[in-house]
Amino acid sequence: MRISSFVSSVYHSLHSGLGRLSGFWRGHKVRSLPAHNTLPTSQPFSAKTLAQWQVTARGEGEELLQLRHKRLRQRELDQFVESLELHYSDFYEDKDQLHSKVAFVLTQLGMASGTVNSLKPSGFFASKLNNSKLFLLDRYLACPDPVEFGRIWLNDGGSLDENFVLHCVYPARVEQAPLFTNHELSQMGFIRRDDDNRYTLVSMDITLDHLERIEKTRRSRPVQALVSEQKGLMTLQKLEHFCQSLSQWVDEPVKSQLLEPLDENNLSGLVELTRQPGIQYFQGLDQSIQGFMDALPARQTLEQQLQTVATSSPIQPALIDCLVAFKSAALDENTDRILTGMLSDIQQQQLSSERLNHYIIRLLIQAPEPIRMLSQMFSLVAQHLTNDQPIHGIQNTPWQQTFHQDMTFIVKRVERFNDSGRDLRKFCIADIPSILAKIASETDMFSYDKGLSHLFALIEEIHDACLIPSVSSDTRKMIRSSAETWLSQITAELTKRLPVALKYGLNGDAPVSPEFLGIKQHMSNEWQAILNSINGSDEMLTQFEKDRSRTDFQFKVAPGSKKKRKDQSYSHVSNILESPHLMRFLGNRSAAMTLSKLLTQTFAAYQTKLETYRLHQVTPFLLTPMGRDAGDDTQVIVTQQADGNLTVDYLMTASKPPYSLGAQGAGVMGLKTYQICGRSTVSMDRLKQGIVEATEPEVTVKLDTRNGQIDWYVDGDGQPLQIPCPY
Repeated sequence: MRISSFVSSVYHSLHSGLGRLSGFWRGHKVRSLPAHNTLPTSQPFSAKTLAQWQVTARGEGEELLQLRHKRLRQRELDQFVESLELHYSDFYEDKDQLHSKVAFVLTQLGMASGTVNSLKPSGFFASKLNNSKLFLLDRYLACPDPVEFGRIWLNDGGSLDENFVLHCVYPARVEQAPLFTNHELSQMGFIRRDDDNRYTLVSMDITLDHLERIEKTRRSRPVQALVSEQKGLMTLQKLEHFCQSLSQWVDEPVKSQLLEPLDENNLSGLVELTRQPGIQYFQGLDQSIQGFMDALPARQTLEQQLQTVATSSPIQPALIDCLVAFKSAALDENTDRILTGMLSDIQQQQLSSERLNHYIIRLLIQAPEPIRMLSQMFSLVAQHLTNDQPIHGIQNTPWQQTFHQDMTFIVKRVERFNDSGRDLRKFCIADIPSILAKIASETDMFSYDKGLSHLFALIEEIHDACLIPSVSSDTRKMIRSSAETWLSQITAELTKRLPVALKYGLNGDAPVSPEFLGIKQHMSNEWQAILNSINGSDEMLTQFEKDRSRTDFQFKVAPGSKKKRKDQSYSHVSNILESPHLMRFLGNRSAAMTLSKLLTQTFAAYQTKLETYRLHQVTPFLLTPMGRDAGDDTQVIVTQQADGNLTVDYLMTASKPPYSLGAQGAGVMGLKTYQICGRSTVSMDRLKQGIVEATEPEVTVKLDTRNGQIDWYVDGDGQPLQIPCPY
């Protein structure tokens, strides 16, 4: 050992023996130490600590007390550190935070030296543990909040430097996330950014002002989040809701003033409020509130302009004025940036249909509330302001270049099924103007439902398409977050319309018309594919054996039939249909074996698909007619007609059908009546030849709600549990 090191060790050991606290931290001597006037007598731990230990079965700190009056040599020091981290672990969310804090406090108090992961005894003789030191350790370790801990330390007369930031502030966690990000620490001046991945700790003496800066940063977070949540267009209700939400983060008298009702024609009280210290405390909040107030009359101006824009002549300048008013009424910078890009394209006569659709997607996601108003405006923009053949080519700003490149990747992903047979997953971005025209229409009762349902499915696909690696992280983050909010709000609107939308295309006892739904040829092809599958495979016999155990069968003979036999019923609970029963009824083995291939859920696939198409046109809520109620069932009725042919009715009853919402499974819906029946006539002669020849089914749907209301359920241990409307 060098002489200088030996002298230093002896010096600190003497100070330790005299009750003076000293030590080394990261290679430098502690400059000043806390002064304490009140020390405990026999019990060094606070009532708060003891109460916590009782809850977590830590006792009264016996393991720590056993080391009293002992010098913390290496073995004792290691034991002491381990015991401290065990006893105070329940005060901290993260063990690394506590590990760093224990090392920091021990070295600052002169009870140890070295680094976080390599603590050594303090001085030549090592520090002796006593009640005073246990009291200090409890005082500091029982305070996990770094700001409060720093205040206590400074008020006790101690000093702090940048190592307080490194070992107490930086490791602090909340819900497993950093309590302060590198960006926040950099803004507060504690660290300096050298490049993208490297930061340098700034040397400084920590004061109460620094701690106040840290506390202010933390308190400002929920306010900043509240401001950033404001998207779309401002309304008086939205401004009042903002003020009410803001009130929870401020003190009186500002709190009470924020809760007062707002007068749309007189917002001077809110202007005065922005000058109050309670508002000024949060940096930039006064400017945000002023911006929200300015956006309110801009929204009113936009609404007035849209009332007359369709009849304006020429219409182009009026539409541009609407876009400018929309820009002034926007609450977030993303909407402002997108509208700036759109207006720039219009000015340069390069707003193609493709570029407009990119802008529309983003703007609709950012502003879900006035969907009908925006649909009207963008539908007119698509008709009157687009130019698909710009004279000078496309001129992009750097932002536009990235934006349209990302949107092109997303659109390709969304349209990937357009050349496949998956009809329900086909989307064409070019259809956006026509979708918006439907939403804006006030003539067709179901037009609004059709447009909104189609747009919902499209935004859901766009939300998922953002995950592809070629999309930039900024675009992915913004679209996914905004799309989730949009889908949630639009789902609430769709839920209100649901009792009416569910009855789309239904007309009493009349069959659902594929021609009315615009899918006549498609459904004819679907039925022919089902017959080809049945006639080309013997596997349906196996499926019949599975289906009959959960299906009720009825065999009937129509008046005038030459067959003289009684009607018979077969229950899936007690009297199950057996193959000989079917043969006996038809009187022909080949016909019975062939018909059994038709009497499966394959027959039902046609009617359930038709029902899915019907619902898909007006709502993303798609029902599955396999009920979860005890009274829900499936029934097949085979009737032999006078001409010898057979009529097959496939009846599905589901008062509590499961449903999906868009691409996601959701729950169970409670209806008063939900019944789907498909009827087809089957040739008996062809059955005897081993071939199923049957007419395309006529499908009838009976659907009714309970007094215009829908009940909502979730699966619980095999039984539906009723819940409030989740949307």
